[in-house]
Amino acid sequence: MNVIDEIKANIDIVDLINSMGVGLRRSGRSFVGFCPFHPNSRTPAFHVYPDTQSFYCFGCHASGTAFDFVMRKQGLDFKGALELLAERAGIRLEPKNDAQRQEDARRARLLEINGVAARYFNYVLLNLSRGAAGREYVARRGINQEAIDAFQIGYSLDDWGHLFTYLHDKKGYSVEDIIAAGLAIPGERGPYDRFRNRLIFPIRNVRGEVIGFGGRALGDAQPKYLNTPETPLFKKSEVLYGLDLARDAIRTANRAIVVEGYVDVITAHQHGFRNVVAPLGTALSKAHINQLKRLTDAVYLALDADAAGQKATLRGLETIRTATEEEGEGRMVTTAQGIVRLENDVTIRIIRLPAGRDPDEVIAADPALWQQLVEQAAPVMDFYLEAYTAGLDMHDPAQQRLALERIIPLLSELDGAAQRVYVARVEQLTGMRSELIVDLLRARVQPARRNERARRTTPSPPPPPAPAPVAAAPLDERRRKTEAYLLALALRYPSVNVAIEKLLEEYNARRREAGELFGAGLEDLLEEPLHQAIWRAYLATPLELRPTDAESLQAWVETLGEPLTSEAKALIATLNRRPDDVRYRHEAEQCARILRKAQVMARIHRYNERLRELDNEEEIQRILHHIRELGAYAEQITQPRRSSTFPDLRDLLGQG
Repeated sequence: MNVIDEIKANIDIVDLINSMGVGLRRSGRSFVGFCPFHPNSRTPAFHVYPDTQSFYCFGCHASGTAFDFVMRKQGLDFKGALELLAERAGIRLEPKNDAQRQEDARRARLLEINGVAARYFNYVLLNLSRGAAGREYVARRGINQEAIDAFQIGYSLDDWGHLFTYLHDKKGYSVEDIIAAGLAIPGERGPYDRFRNRLIFPIRNVRGEVIGFGGRALGDAQPKYLNTPETPLFKKSEVLYGLDLARDAIRTANRAIVVEGYVDVITAHQHGFRNVVAPLGTALSKAHINQLKRLTDAVYLALDADAAGQKATLRGLETIRTATEEEGEGRMVTTAQGIVRLENDVTIRIIRLPAGRDPDEVIAADPALWQQLVEQAAPVMDFYLEAYTAGLDMHDPAQQRLALERIIPLLSELDGAAQRVYVARVEQLTGMRSELIVDLLRARVQPARRNERARRTTPSPPPPPAPAPVAAAPLDERRRKTEAYLLALALRYPSVNVAIEKLLEEYNARRREAGELFGAGLEDLLEEPLHQAIWRAYLATPLELRPTDAESLQAWVETLGEPLTSEAKALIATLNRRPDDVRYRHEAEQCARILRKAQVMARIHRYNERLRELDNEEEIQRILHHIRELGAYAEQITQPRRSSTFPDLRDLLGQG
C-alpha cells in the first residue's frame, strides 16, 4: 500500500467534509448537503458516498475523492492536500533521502522564525511607544483593530538591529537561519535588520503560514515598498497577498478581484469585500492564475482609469508573466497580450476606477460605488479595444492602421470562436472589413504563407535591394536574451556604453537618412520596459555613486526596489560565465548589432505591410525609397567594422 492509499484508508470522507463546514445528513446509503463549490440554498445537491469514499454535486458536477475536496475547498495543490490529509490521518510523510529531510527541517525552522518575527512586529505596533509612527499611519489609512489582527499588521523600529537581537539573543535562532529567512542582511560589522521604520505586512501562504514580509517605508527610505528577497519559503511571483483569508469568499462569489497593494486588500476585507487579493511587486503570473483557478473561473482586475485610458496598460499589473513549457515561469512581457493570453485559462474582466482613485479610496468612501464598479466590469478584450481606439479618428487611414497595429496582436492570442466574435467587433470599431482583419491575423501567424499568396494574386512593386522582410515575432526570445546580456555588460563594465554609442553613431552617420530614425545610445536599443527602467535608474545615479566592480554592482542593485532588483539580479547572473575583460566590449558590440538589425528589419516589415494597402503611386515610391535606405542601413551592420588605423578597401573601391 502506498502512502496515498494509506491516507485514504485512514480518512473518512464524511467526517472530513463535515469538519470543513459542510453540514451533511444521511439519505439512504449516502450523505447530502449544500455544495460548498457553488451558491445554492434551496436544494441540497451535494452527495457523499461512504462506500466509495467519494463525493458528487448534481448542481455544479464537482466530484472526486478526499484529495479533490481538500484541493478545491482549501485552494491547495496536490502536495499541499497530501500534507494536510497525512497530518489529519496521523501518517508521517518520510522524505526520500537525507537531503530532503534536512531541507524539510530547514523550512520548518524558517517558518518558525517568520512566525516569531510576525508576532514581534505586531507587538511593537500595538504596545511599544516607539511604534507610534506605525499606529499613526494605520489610523490615517482607516485600518481598524479587527483588520490589524486579521492581517497581523506590524511595525519595524527605526533601528539597525532590534529584530536581529531579539531573534538571535533572546530566541536563540542562528545567524544563518535569520539571514536565510530574509530578515537580516550580512554586513561588515555583523548582520543588520532588513526592515527598518516600516509598516510590516506579513505575507502568508494559503495555509496561513508566514513565508515573508512586505514593508512600507514611513520615512524617506527607498524603496517605498520592500519585500522579503527570494528564500526557500518565499517566491514572490507565486504568492497572492490575502489569499489565505479570501479563499472562501472567492469561491462563494465565484470571482477573485485582484488589486495592486496591501492596503487595497486590507480595506476591501475590512468593508466586507473578502474576495480581494493582490500580487506582490506588480507582477501577475501564471502561478497566481493557477491558484485562483482552483477557486473560481473569473478574475477581475482593478485598474486606474487614467492609466487605462491613456496607455491601455494595467497600472500596478503591467508586468505579466506568461508561462511556456520551454521557459517555466516565462519571460516578462509588458504588452496587453499577456493579459489576453491568460484569459485562455480564466475569464478576465477589468474594473475601471474613477480617475486618480485607488481601490482603497473608493471602497472606504463609497462601498456601494465599489460594488457597482465590480458589477460593471468590462471583458478584457472590450476594455483593450476601447482603450486602443479611444481618441483615434477611424476615418483617417493612418489612425485606422495605428489602431489595427495595436489590436491585431491581441486578436492573435484568442481561440477560434472568441476570435471570430472580436473580429466582427473590430470591424465595427474601425470600419476595416473583416476579411482584411483576418488577412492581417494570418499574416502575423503565417507570414511566409501570406506573402506567397500575395505574390500569386496581386502584382507587386519592384523589389527593393533590401534583405527579405521578416516578422518580428520569431526574434522576440532571441532579442530579449540579447538585450538582457547587453544591459548586464553595460552595468558591469561602464565603458561598454561609450563603445555602443560610438558604434551606433558610426552606423547612423554612414546612412544619415535612415539613421535619423534611430538613436545612438544604449537606451535606444532597449525595448523591454524593465530593462529601460533599470538603465534609466543607472543613468540617474550620480557618477561617483555608480558601480565600478562586481561588489558595488550587487549593492547598487539592492537599491532599485522591486521588480527592478529581481530583474537586475537575473541580468547579472548571466555574467557568471563572463567573457574575458578583453572580449566583453566585442560581445557588447555584437549584441548591439543584433538588436539594431532587429529594429531595422521590424521597420522594413511594417513598411512592406503598408505597401500592400496603398494604391497611390507617389506614396508607393516614397515607401520604397525608405525601404531601400533601411535595407542599406541593415546591410552595413553585417559588414566588418572600419579600422581607425588602416585604410579600408571599401573606400578605395568606392563601395563606402
